[in-house]
Amino acid sequence: MIDSQLIMLEGMPSTGKTTNSRFIQIQLERSSMKTEWIHEVAMPHPVLFFDEAGMTYEEYDKFIKTYPQTADILNSIAVFRKSTVGIHLPELQWNCGDKIDSKVYQALLEYDVWNFPIDVYKKFALEKWEYFTRKALENRDKVYIIDSAVFQFQIFTFLFKNRPYQELQSFIEQIGDIIRPLNPCLLYFYRENTEATIDYLVKDRGISYLEYVWNRDKDQPYYADKPPGAESFKQFLRDYADMANLLFASLQINKISFEISNGNWESLEDEMLSFLDIHRLPGPKAFPQNGVYKNEEAGFVINVDGLTITDPTGKIRALFPKTDNEFYVDWLPTILRFEENRIIISGSQICERWTAMGMIYKKMN
Repeated sequence: MIDSQLIMLEGMPSTGKTTNSRFIQIQLERSSMKTEWIHEVAMPHPVLFFDEAGMTYEEYDKFIKTYPQTADILNSIAVFRKSTVGIHLPELQWNCGDKIDSKVYQALLEYDVWNFPIDVYKKFALEKWEYFTRKALENRDKVYIIDSAVFQFQIFTFLFKNRPYQELQSFIEQIGDIIRPLNPCLLYFYRENTEATIDYLVKDRGISYLEYVWNRDKDQPYYADKPPGAESFKQFLRDYADMANLLFASLQINKISFEISNGNWESLEDEMLSFLDIHRLPGPKAFPQNGVYKNEEAGFVINVDGLTITDPTGKIRALFPKTDNEFYVDWLPTILRFEENRIIISGSQICERWTAMGMIYKKMN
């Protein structure tokens, strides 16, 4: 294995980051390496900000004094970094919803990092990367795979605010300095023709997806002087691609790029494995127990049919054997463990609650 504790995958949407993150994790684990795949929407995310309240120590102390009844709960889930505090809001909703007054939750939303000015965001983000790096160095035997974090999230954040490319590049260089002790490497996926990626995205996810993303973000400064709808998001993607290409060229790191237009993924996988210095290994010959499994508390249902599941959101996903009774889920860092007519969720969870670690689904008769 290449001497790296952090493998990062980047590229525009629909260039294969998620698929290949899972592929790399599987191949590393088949080579008996300990890994953790940090998905783009991992919950809680160790370096990005999705539904996270951020405060300085002073702000946090003031909040606790204002709402003393929440002190024990917040102290139990808050992450205390160098000078900032992070509170994962879904954890409050999922596990402490009956203990947190709606007034308190609304007050926490005022500290949502997603709404911070760029200069404030940069401080919180760099501290989060520092905290992640320190924790990773305490687990030297683990390789972390992370997608869409060092380029994609940052490009969205800066481009939305119409900040100049030079400021973004400087910020990402700061991240690079922080993670350097992990000997990071970068895999970058792209199509030479950006329009081809946009066309693929429309074909793969539908024009409604582009409309949805535009509608979600339409109040951002980037869209102020642009016409409404999917065409504006297409222009955003063109600007995104320009920035990503420049960042890849400038970042001083062990890196490799993959032009994916020909769609020959087996050949590209071989290139990835060669770059990472690992061998392609087959998995065990195993199949899960077919059936319908339900988590009674949440009402979630998983339908298992061979090496395919229909998850609680209705999405059909492939399974890949990990052991005789454990199966990787395609596109997700989730693992299904089958034990005595039940499924136990392991691996890592994302923002979809059905993936929460430890959740149990019992087979229905």
